[in-house]
Amino acid sequence: MPRMEFTRQTRKKIENVGYMETLKKDNGTELYIYGDIVSAESDRWSAEDVCPQSISDFLQSIEKDEDITLYVNSGGGDVFAGIGIYNILQRHTGKITGIVEGLAASIASVILMACDTIEIAKGAQIMIHKPLTFGYGNADDFTKIVDKLDKCQQMITDIYMTKVLPDVTREQIEAAINAETWFNTEEAAQLFDIQQDDNMEALAACTTDYMLARYRNIPKDLKVQNAGTEEAKRAAEKEKNKILEDLFLYGTR
Repeated sequence: MPRMEFTRQTRKKIENVGYMETLKKDNGTELYIYGDIVSAESDRWSAEDVCPQSISDFLQSIEKDEDITLYVNSGGGDVFAGIGIYNILQRHTGKITGIVEGLAASIASVILMACDTIEIAKGAQIMIHKPLTFGYGNADDFTKIVDKLDKCQQMITDIYMTKVLPDVTREQIEAAINAETWFNTEEAAQLFDIQQDDNMEALAACTTDYMLARYRNIPKDLKVQNAGTEEAKRAAEKEKNKILEDLFLYGTR
């Protein structure tokens, strides 16, 4: 199973902030993006653009028209890495089904828009907001930064508009972006062309305290789980399935 670890460099250590993995099945391929989206675009990250490149390498390793199910549970991350992932997925000719298992926040919600169909688990959330950055310099430098942020917001607004319902206006989406809006399943379905999956319960948001600290309107009832904890849970589930398969193989029920 191909697996890509995402890390973040701090002053004291390299911290694991999530992972992406793929699982091959008879009816297509499952792709998981859990934790924070990282890229070499910012010196706050140490993954050196591994996320976009790894997804590109993965798509080149499968059939061009192969169906993919993309599971998302992410608090966001580097905006340019996320837009890169969106464009890479857009070039894939097979059908992509996106499923929000817990949280698709910030640039993770933009990546989600690359999917042909989108499903949200009961209790899961989507968040959209204005792009954020750090700045240093004089007034001219900050003017350039503001200009880049404005262009970035126009770009992600264009992407969101590809998945809105017919009667939803650009002004509505821009207002939601400016306000940092958190949507539950019912609210998201009022703006975006998505499906609610009432048979699937949401997982805890798989992200880091560092990522959530950047946001202003975090829901009080948002359940957060460290990427490493989610990883352990998934590993335990795979081990359980392996044991059941062995019991079946040897005729034990």
